[in-house]
Amino acid sequence: MHRVLLPWEYYVNVTRGPVKAQMGDLYPRWVGTRELLLHGKNPYSDEVSHEIQMAFYGHAIEQGYDKPASEIVDEQRFAYPVYVVFLLAPTIHADFARLQAWAPGVLAAFVAISLGLWMRVLRWRPPTVVAMAVVLFLLGSPQIAQGLRLRQFGLFAAFLMALATWAVMRERYFIAGILLALSTIKPQMVALCLVWFLVWTLGDWKRRWPLAAGFGGAMVALVGAGESLVHGWPRYFLEGLSAYRKYFPTTSPVRLILGDWMGGGLSVLAVVALLAYSWGKRKTAADSAEFAHVLALFFVTATLVLPLLTPYNQVLLLMPVLMLIREWSEVPRWLRGAFVLLVAWPIVVSLAMLVHPPQLDSMHRTPLLPSVLLLLFPFLLLWFLFARQQQVASAGT
Repeated sequence: MHRVLLPWEYYVNVTRGPVKAQMGDLYPRWVGTRELLLHGKNPYSDEVSHEIQMAFYGHAIEQGYDKPASEIVDEQRFAYPVYVVFLLAPTIHADFARLQAWAPGVLAAFVAISLGLWMRVLRWRPPTVVAMAVVLFLLGSPQIAQGLRLRQFGLFAAFLMALATWAVMRERYFIAGILLALSTIKPQMVALCLVWFLVWTLGDWKRRWPLAAGFGGAMVALVGAGESLVHGWPRYFLEGLSAYRKYFPTTSPVRLILGDWMGGGLSVLAVVALLAYSWGKRKTAADSAEFAHVLALFFVTATLVLPLLTPYNQVLLLMPVLMLIREWSEVPRWLRGAFVLLVAWPIVVSLAMLVHPPQLDSMHRTPLLPSVLLLLFPFLLLWFLFARQQQVASAGT
């Protein structure tokens, strides 16, 4: 990443491209927070957007969306729910260069803690050396490495999801609801997964209602507190989200492979089937294997059918990956081989690039080779979950 990918990206984006400086995903959120809390400015406003764009491009961006996609520039707006400013409030007086340097370490710590939480949720207690190896291995994966490099808040949202699931398992329902509400700082990432917690709560409302109460109360507090800072912020957020789809178009793996019409139809069918399946599992205990299995299905389905194609969104797959590693000896041989291939590819290709570095002052996309198979990961894990369920059903009969 440091010797090949970053120098190549600098050449493509800065030397040959329109970018003045690569600031990562943290900068627009940080500037929006500072301008709101220190100067009372609307972080969704054109004024704040132009300030952010000055740092990225050296000038404000004014563009239409009727041009070819290759000519549309990422406008780097503040595109999060306004209550993300409460998370960043302690940093408003910090030097951004120092914040930028510390952020990957902090986010890596959250990912490592997430892995520990998921191991507890799965009731998996591997030897310490094995656990440390798994953590280091996943932290070094291309997906997580990209999230760390971009300082992506999705890694923190995934940590909140892991912590909330652990709290549910320990029957700390109200706290879990609050944590799930906080995870909506990345709504497009967690939206589908939240549905399972709602369905599960309905399965035993008398005992589980605090989960809904915690979530609902926290959401009212977050939205209300945001409203006190920026009146009508949901409208600004939705308008920004609509623009985001135009200047930073993204899609889902299913739509990318099958096209918008067929892929969209299949996505709807997949979600409906998942909801029907989860409804039948709504009474299951939080500390059961079934609960973990259904939640893993929601994670995998979200990465397949939602516009989460960017690799760092695969942080949602940490739990299913741990399930596969835990049950390695029971996984079909061909599935193990496919997993090893997907895992080995970026390692082998990266080592080859270190030995024989590609031309870095080129527009050729060779430095992206380690990431070309990442799209297949959710499909492989979906197959694993289906195979696992069939084994459980066969054992039960």
